[in-house]
Amino acid sequence: MPADAEDEAFSATPSECIAAEQGDECVMSVSLNYPPLLNDKYCLTLNGEPLGCWPHTAMPGAMKVTLKEESELSLIRKQNTHHGSVMLTLRYRSAAKLRRRVRNPWSLF
Repeated sequence: MPADAEDEAFSATPSECIAAEQGDECVMSVSLNYPPLLNDKYCLTLNGEPLGCWPHTAMPGAMKVTLKEESELSLIRKQNTHHGSVMLTLRYRSAAKLRRRVRNPWSLF
């Protein structure tokens, strides 16, 4: 695949959000890159739920999204033509429940 082909696909970066604990929502700002768009209105959806619609000249370069689970961000032409999607994944920090003692309990210092 030519290097230019990747630049002409719909993409969002970063595509991974890290939440503190399982069950927490994760809010992140994603930068959006679009393929060449025709003179029409386009919509962004997150798991099928509309985030907004814009003319091709006013598409947002970045957007804040809230994830509760792995989600699909899609670019759809107003006439329901799918123009690409990106999977946004959700990870959790693995917080240690127990901390290891730095020094022995019998230390004088």
